[in-house]
Amino acid sequence: MLGLTLAAALVATSAGAQTIKDGYEFKKPKAVIAPDDLDVGVSGASSPASQQGKVVLGFEGISQYDVASVGRNFIPPDTMGAVGKTQYMEFVNGGVAVFDKATGARTSFQSDLAFWGGAGQVGANGDSRVMYNADADRWIALSFGGNAKDIQIGVSTTSDALGPWQSTKFEGYAGLGFGATADYPTLALDNNAVYIGTNNFAPSSAGGVNSFRGTTLDVIPLGSLFSAGAPTTTGLVKFETPYNSSSSSNDFTRGYAIQGVNSSDTSSTGNIVAVSLSDFAISRYDVLNAGTAGATRTASVDVGGTYDFNNPGRQPSALNPRVIDTGDDRIGSSVWEVNGRIYTLHTVTEVGTDHTVIRYDVIDAATNAVLDEGNIGAAGYDFYYGSLAVNKFGVVVMGYNRSGSSAVDGKISFLTRTFSTDASGHLIQLGDELLLKESVSGDYHNGSLDGQAAAGRQRWGDYSSVSLDPEDASVFWAIGQFAREPNNAANGHPGGTGGTRWGTWIAAIDIGGATGAPEPGTWA
Repeated sequence: MLGLTLAAALVATSAGAQTIKDGYEFKKPKAVIAPDDLDVGVSGASSPASQQGKVVLGFEGISQYDVASVGRNFIPPDTMGAVGKTQYMEFVNGGVAVFDKATGARTSFQSDLAFWGGAGQVGANGDSRVMYNADADRWIALSFGGNAKDIQIGVSTTSDALGPWQSTKFEGYAGLGFGATADYPTLALDNNAVYIGTNNFAPSSAGGVNSFRGTTLDVIPLGSLFSAGAPTTTGLVKFETPYNSSSSSNDFTRGYAIQGVNSSDTSSTGNIVAVSLSDFAISRYDVLNAGTAGATRTASVDVGGTYDFNNPGRQPSALNPRVIDTGDDRIGSSVWEVNGRIYTLHTVTEVGTDHTVIRYDVIDAATNAVLDEGNIGAAGYDFYYGSLAVNKFGVVVMGYNRSGSSAVDGKISFLTRTFSTDASGHLIQLGDELLLKESVSGDYHNGSLDGQAAAGRQRWGDYSSVSLDPEDASVFWAIGQFAREPNNAANGHPGGTGGTRWGTWIAAIDIGGATGAPEPGTWA
């Protein structure tokens, strides 16, 4: 069973010690145990008809009702997915599904325990990531192991997400020998290596409270995981950056929620981004000789403008008007490098305001100059849990959640925007914002009773994901979360008395002629 979410004690405790930026937390999801949670829900509606010229396919992915039906009911879902040659594959906390990308039909659903068992591992603890490696024509996924100090990696033997899969496992963080967690594992690939970042937590004594202990960046040679045989971690180089709350010699420059930068460009490798531990900025550095035993890290620099702590998000509920957890400023989604430019985004609050926005940055990979920085936001709304992907022409699709108060159309919605990149690295929006899915309920309060005040933190996300179709550079696939109906008899769930449940939504966005974007030759 997954443990309860724990707040991390992240401030220095002795005189003269360095102080870490307050607010970072242990993100392990919460298990929900209630008799009515085993009810299976109905499928969602199709995508809005008004968007059919641009959204070419929209369908519901895994819901909380699905994972509850196999005894794996967790908050939040940690929504994650990717598109392959013929399939879309989704991971959430508790479940794994495969869909036919031509029709959206679900061809497989199983618990995460069953998936990892089939790949050769025992147990799973969520925080999954999945990507499709178009160069290798194979899938790669990772998750906590049965022991949350371990990271397990699965690799498909072919381009078929239905398997078979093989796997390997390594210790992400040893801690002090008990209760350690290699939390919030990230995943990125370039032509030389696979990059996995973790935030490390452990108690100081057996049974104690988990505290932040630092970060790790694991760099594994690409060939070790995508070999002809079973994947291995041969050649893994581990960069561990410890944190001690009573020490004055901590290295804050390596950042938090470390993300390797994805790239298929043979000249680009070892780019790393994170958010600063000590101030409000993005940390940038490189891993030199990535994928070899001689890998080293360059010095880190802070880039990007400053911002402030995030507040809970609004929704149009008189009872629970501002309970949605918008997360902190970590870079939670994949980061991409195309044509020497790094594209990244995260959730921030502008100084002097009280609403969250999606902040994007375009960074010169060679000089670390910020070529463009901007916000996706609007008065009366909160924007959070964004993600992006970029094609070879520099066209970017960003997906994100938006919600607002009763004064606006504030139900939690999942949306996308499309941008082109001009010669100077600035982003130019193409067409209108696309509504992919609006929540069924305007009062999301998961784990508490319908019609009552929200109980506990209302975790949202922690991710969304955008991936580029390997068969068509003009088609992007986005997945995000929405709020399903309350789990009660009135909504087709006999015996249920709980509040709303989470669902996930998957959509294919064609950014060709439907958006008025130029043809690929013009982009080039």
